[in-house]
Amino acid sequence: MKKSLTVALAVAGAMFAWAAFAVESSFSVHSCFGDGMVVQRGKPVRISGTATPRTVIKGRFRGAEAKAEVGVDGAWELEFPAGEAGGPFDLAVWTPVATTELRDILVGEVWICTGQSNMEYPVGTMRPFWGYPDGDAAAAEGDPSIRLFHVQRGLCPDGPCDEVPGRSKWRRGDDIGAVKRFSAVGWFFGLELRRRLGPDVPIGLVCDCWGGTKIESWISEATLEANGEAYALEKLAKAKDISNLTPDDDTAANKRLRANLAAWLRDKYFGPHAAESAAAAGWAAPELPDGEAAMWKRGPRASGGGLLKVGVTWHRREFTLPDGWAGRQAILRMKRVDDCDETFVDGVKIGATGIETPKYWMHEREYRFTVGAADGGRHVLAIRHQNHFGTGHFDGPVTVALADGSGEPVELQGGEWMERVEFHVDPKVTGVRPEPPEADQVQRESPHVPATLFNAMIRPMTFLNMRGAIWYQGCSNAGFPKKYRDYQREIVEDWRSAWKDPSFVFIGTQLSAFRTHTPKSRLADDFWKGDEPGMNLGFAPIRDSQTTLLGMPGCGLACTIDVGDHSDIHPSRKREVGVRLASEAMRLAYGDASALPGPRGASAADIGGGRVRVTVSDAGAGIEFRGEAAASGHAGPHLFALYGADGSAAWADATLDADGSIVVSAAEIAEPARVEYAWSSCPPDPCVYRKGDSIPLFPFSLEVQGRR
Repeated sequence: MKKSLTVALAVAGAMFAWAAFAVESSFSVHSCFGDGMVVQRGKPVRISGTATPRTVIKGRFRGAEAKAEVGVDGAWELEFPAGEAGGPFDLAVWTPVATTELRDILVGEVWICTGQSNMEYPVGTMRPFWGYPDGDAAAAEGDPSIRLFHVQRGLCPDGPCDEVPGRSKWRRGDDIGAVKRFSAVGWFFGLELRRRLGPDVPIGLVCDCWGGTKIESWISEATLEANGEAYALEKLAKAKDISNLTPDDDTAANKRLRANLAAWLRDKYFGPHAAESAAAAGWAAPELPDGEAAMWKRGPRASGGGLLKVGVTWHRREFTLPDGWAGRQAILRMKRVDDCDETFVDGVKIGATGIETPKYWMHEREYRFTVGAADGGRHVLAIRHQNHFGTGHFDGPVTVALADGSGEPVELQGGEWMERVEFHVDPKVTGVRPEPPEADQVQRESPHVPATLFNAMIRPMTFLNMRGAIWYQGCSNAGFPKKYRDYQREIVEDWRSAWKDPSFVFIGTQLSAFRTHTPKSRLADDFWKGDEPGMNLGFAPIRDSQTTLLGMPGCGLACTIDVGDHSDIHPSRKREVGVRLASEAMRLAYGDASALPGPRGASAADIGGGRVRVTVSDAGAGIEFRGEAAASGHAGPHLFALYGADGSAAWADATLDADGSIVVSAAEIAEPARVEYAWSSCPPDPCVYRKGDSIPLFPFSLEVQGRR
């Protein structure tokens, strides 16, 4: 009996020891840390993670040792003394039973590059209109002392996360593939900082972006609550509540929504257009009837404009397949056909996606079919594309591949496509489309939910000390420019609190000139000639809201009004943007007295004779005209405007005075009350710059003082 008890106790002890080891060995370092990273110089070096509560954690970095006990919540943090730039170094962290060693660590300057698509826009050209025009050459400017960390997309409305989404890791700046995938603005910002700070200062860059997102998605719930942001908090609460739906509740709600939408499609969408639909029945055929082909628009995919309105649009494309594919099973894959479709190959329907498919508007299509015999391997793809709401989309790759995986897929997204509208609906007749099924789930999975991107993508990076952030965002909040002022203040306060660093620098990017996102069908370069003052304001009000950053301590703003593209919301001149952000970083973070914020219209005074004098601040060595204005001495039309006290308005002439001010006049305005510069969505050729550094004058709208 005694022997049995002893054996049992020994076995139990061994099992306990094994279990303890298993728990201890799960000790981990937060995923923002890793081999090849850069840690911030001049600030304490923090490293953190999770482990068994009450475990003792020890570490060593640059000859210094640190020790801490894991808290009851399983969190631990070690702190090493601040140090100067240098490296590479190793950093070791261990418990009694496990060790983690991080290698090739540099000490330098760390910045997070964040915002929406213009910050996300990569160095390498990934698809048409998306990527720096000379991306391969730019990526070849690789620098091993620049290190890159690309945070993958992630959502979490429920609360702050400790780990970044996916498996992001630090990459060297001489890894051409990593550079090509990285933010172009961020990369050029880093290169310029390296040039200005010198070869002994490494740079760490974190790309943390999501295109099309709103600023409130990047602000924490705690800050939204502290500032009484009721509307944002209501949206967040709804997203959280969706997770509490039972499967039965969810199913019943979606059945009801689907039935409502089906009735609308039957009676309001398709019903009034039965004749057009009948006439279009032959559009899927391999050969169009005589005279029909001339009725189709030709060009790049979805360039005919049919998807700009609600209705049904057809897409056709001829393609060839290898002769050996005839009689074999193939798969047609399409990334996104928003909302629904019927798809045909050689006149045979191979698949359809309707409202019965969950999240049909974002569902990837995958249709199987048997490849028919065809002369010369010629085939015809035809897609009957339904757009139920807003602007339709036909995005991403289109491929045909053998179902057994053999052979190379045939790419179809390029080449010439044909497009024809079957019908467009009249919203006065149809009304607004009913809410689709799964709308609540999509709301929960939307990057537009307030706080969700802060929780998933920003908070996990706050364990790593940084110098600050460069921020390129605003398009998605352009409809509410006054509110954006509050949100800017809140995001700065929020991130400084999250990083526990009141000196955290925040530099915004003022939105570039832009009129319409039609890169496949560009406006004429003189499109602006028909504009009148006050027309097509577009981004002008949100640009003005962005300038409030210049009045906040430790914050800056780069003016990019002159590097936009009237027909592409993603202008390609990212190098200039990165350089200007770096100039603001030198001013705010590194005490460069020669770096000034962009010149601004400070005040406007009536000087008689219908003339207004605009005084410019932060002009440095003075301002000058560029381009045609430099030759003539006069700013061209559609840049300056005057408004009279009686409500009249006129485009104005502008000249530079010897004292560095701008004199603006318009014969039609005898008593000017307001003066504006570049105050439209896309002003033509902004021409006023500061001498010496090519920084443009910020757009402005100023009340005229001293009116007689």
